Amino acid sequence: MQYCRTLIFLVILLYSVLPLSAQQTGGSSSKESDQPEWTPEPDRKTRFGKDEPTVISDGKKQPKITNFLVYGATIGSPGSANLNLGYYYKDIVIRASGMHWRPHWWGGQIDLGYSFWKTPVIAHSISIVAGAFAVDPYAPQVTHGGQNSYPTALDVPGYQHRNPTFEDTIIRSAVANQNPTLETYLEYKSRDNQKVHLSQRYIGLTYDILLGNFFLQVGAGIGQGNYTNPQLLLQMGYVFDTRSSQ
Repeated sequence: MQYCRTLIFLVILLYSVLPLSAQQTGGSSSKESDQPEWTPEPDRKTRFGKDEPTVISDGKKQPKITNFLVYGATIGSPGSANLNLGYYYKDIVIRASGMHWRPHWWGGQIDLGYSFWKTPVIAHSISIVAGAFAVDPYAPQVTHGGQNSYPTALDVPGYQHRNPTFEDTIIRSAVANQNPTLETYLEYKSRDNQKVHLSQRYIGLTYDILLGNFFLQVGAGIGQGNYTNPQLLLQMGYVFDTRSSQ
């Protein structure tokens, strides 16, 4: 009888201890699974886990940010509608633009600039420019360019100014007394309602933006010619480039 009681007690004790052992074993295994794995390196350094490969590029070639050619067409100064050719070399920008339409309507300009900010999409630069242009507007209004008068199309003393001076008045009176027909002809050739030939040589400073294929240049210039006031330098247009890939 005593033997049976002892056996029953041992069986109950065994069933009580087994679940606790299983829980402890499961807890230790879960802790071990939570620990990061490590792999030895050839240089005897320990590295935990596995590094994911870093993707540096998607394989597509990016456009150049310098050392490329641009060419296209713009409107504005110096020739109203211009051909534009330029080259971006490192931080230096060299550009030429202009057009010749007829003897009294043309323009040309050269630029030397510094590109202070450039990406594959946009380039900013500041340029020193020098150029010249000629125009032949029809009956322009005086003082739009800072001048007091416009020259006439007739290079004859007494008829060279649209607003006759005192000396011009004396000469015209003398011509009218001697030959009224000649005076009428000279008055007609020096009339106000006709084209005026104007020209200007200038230097200036501009700010340039190349945004994709869109080009914009804005600045001011001053020089010698028929315009005494500083002139606005503005041209914009579409240009092609050779920076499609590196």
